[in-house]
Amino acid sequence: MRRAGRMHHLGVGYARRGQPAIVLIDTTTATVIHRDTGEVLSTHNINPNRAYWRNQSKEPGRWPSSQR
Repeated sequence: MRRAGRMHHLGVGYARRGQPAIVLIDTTTATVIHRDTGEVLSTHNINPNRAYWRNQSKEPGRWPSSQR
């Protein structure tokens, strides 16, 4: 996705690769929705300083959270 002239990558997931999607952008979030079913695939907090925006809808993968 390109925003403000910069390329950003949305972490939607490997299982969703190649599926048709719509991206809705607000001032603070980007939401990815499946075009045919209307299922919300992922939500992302917009951080203009980062190139990769992690999916906020699921737990982090193999790295444990910093809160213990």
